[in-house]
Amino acid sequence: MQMNVSLPPELYNDVQEQVKSGYYSNASEVVRDALRRLSASHKEELAWNQLRKVLSEAENSGTSDKTVSDIANMVLKK
Repeated sequence: MQMNVSLPPELYNDVQEQVKSGYYSNASEVVRDALRRLSASHKEELAWNQLRKVLSEAENSGTSDKTVSDIANMVLKK
């Protein structure tokens, strides 16, 4: 599938420099790699946000009268 994209001069130059470096063979490869990295970064950010939410909920849930061994045994029984 093809898509045409307009870039400001700074980004255009960045893409051209990446191709000139020899790491990419053309501008399309640079853009595809950048979009893959952006997607991976977004997924990582979502995962961290979810972890922060879970940790915050755990912290706000109060203390337990169970020991670490009690909790481990409950987990192992599941």
